[in-house]
Amino acid sequence: MAARAPIPWLRPLAWMYGLGVALRNAGFDRGLREVGRLPVPVLSVGNLAAGGTNKTPLVAWLVARLRRDGLRVGVLARGYGREPGRELNDEGRLLAGRFPDLPQVQDPDRVAGGLRLCAGHELDVVLLDDGFQHRRLHRDADLVCLDAADPGGGGLLPAGWLREPPSSLRRADLLVFTGAGRDDGERARLEAFAERWAPGRPRCRCRLEPDALVPAGGGPARPAAELRGRRVLLLAGIARPERFRASVEALGAEVLGARWLDDHAAIPGDLLAELSRRAEGEGATLLLTEKDEARLDLRGGPARSHLRMELVFDEEPDPGRLLPRG
Repeated sequence: MAARAPIPWLRPLAWMYGLGVALRNAGFDRGLREVGRLPVPVLSVGNLAAGGTNKTPLVAWLVARLRRDGLRVGVLARGYGREPGRELNDEGRLLAGRFPDLPQVQDPDRVAGGLRLCAGHELDVVLLDDGFQHRRLHRDADLVCLDAADPGGGGLLPAGWLREPPSSLRRADLLVFTGAGRDDGERARLEAFAERWAPGRPRCRCRLEPDALVPAGGGPARPAAELRGRRVLLLAGIARPERFRASVEALGAEVLGARWLDDHAAIPGDLLAELSRRAEGEGATLLLTEKDEARLDLRGGPARSHLRMELVFDEEPDPGRLLPRG
């Protein structure tokens, strides 16, 4: 997947932004800013870049893996893009769809939200979603997602896509290169990046792979491979929709058209109905991402399906090793 191009004329603003980030981080590094703690260990899943690095799939994978290890897990998030009156945003609802009994709290004040989460549930570990820059809450380990196509992100915002510079990876406990291929050239490039910015830190490589085709309305899921030879219309409101299209095309589907919305954008009901009618008229399937289906929160409605993706590692990390002993 091609890297996103930086915007050179915005570099002066990026320098100013970088100065602000450096001053803020220095305050935490030197113990000048207060840090709250939760009564249980916290694993943070975050990134350097703004959007599109598969944090939510990694959180889902961690929930399943930690539960498999017998641990009681809760998820704490800011709740970006949450609609008024909702307890969870689209990412939280996606997790709730996969794990109906998963304790979750979304609150811009992650310290207060985390204390509320722990008070309401018996937990062994809290997963802090999108937490690398939220240093006001203590974490026991930081897992940082990096886009394998462009881990450097083209520089700091707003010229590039980074929330803070790669040197901040010295705080990371595990680097997770997402969207990684399998060729040796890419592996060597990612290893060189990791050794430059986070020497000696553990790292792993993974990618999202299609798992199942799930119809709306609660019908049985079918193997994703059944998309081969089928005609589809795509609808998505995610950070990197071109990856969704690439996954569908790699399965052998014929993409008749695609409609992209802003990340976290609500899907208008009339647009959904229009595209569903168009798909039916062209003998096609209207196909959404799992996150977009979670945002709709509809059991019925216009005919459609969503593509469920799973995170696949070259070598699976052991998140339990990141938790404090004893």
